[in-house]
Amino acid sequence: MTKREALPALVTFAVLACGLVALDAARLGEWDRALRFVLVAAVLDGIDGALARKLLAAGPLGKQMDSLSDIVAFGVAPAFLFSTYYADGLGLARFGVMFAFVGAGLFRLARYNSMPSSDTFMGLPITIAGVLFAALVAGPLEINLGAAVLSGLSLAVLMVSHLPFPAFHRWRSVLLPALFPMGLAIAIWPRAETVALIAAGLLGSYVVWALVQGFIEQRAHDGSDVADDVRA
Repeated sequence: MTKREALPALVTFAVLACGLVALDAARLGEWDRALRFVLVAAVLDGIDGALARKLLAAGPLGKQMDSLSDIVAFGVAPAFLFSTYYADGLGLARFGVMFAFVGAGLFRLARYNSMPSSDTFMGLPITIAGVLFAALVAGPLEINLGAAVLSGLSLAVLMVSHLPFPAFHRWRSVLLPALFPMGLAIAIWPRAETVALIAAGLLGSYVVWALVQGFIEQRAHDGSDVADDVRA
């Protein structure tokens, strides 16, 4: 590993560390702390890739490290948070959701690493899915087990789907400076629930917008195909 690769790698390790702290906090029933570190991990995840590109240090090693840290911070940690938060719920259902969510995230990351770069993501990124799942479980909405199960399974389906989700390549120059104050706010805010509600609202709007946009584009494509058939 070169010196230029070291700084992004350190941020990637910080993402992994946040995931591990979130797991430990969930084990102890410290829901706010677990949620806070999933949110901090999401901010750091946006920083490490941007740093690697800015330093011209992006490479296959960093890409694999990033995916492995992501599966812990945004796959295993939110799934374990769900399981511990609803510890009194049916064990089979809890394990099924955990397995589906983490498995879908694993597949989503592996598929992303095996495909060429694109202006859109195929399937919902695990970072967004993980933050949404953690915020819905341990955030201020206080959803019941049934709603949490439905949320986890829905997010898993979106991750493995072929639905296009807009990438953030065009907004990198704007987003990167904003990530630092966001991370500071999450770290020092008295309760993570407030920040989680804002994050869930923004990310939820992103998911709905992507789904609506994909539906409109699909309808337009189908209409074009029908018109071509009529002309033929």
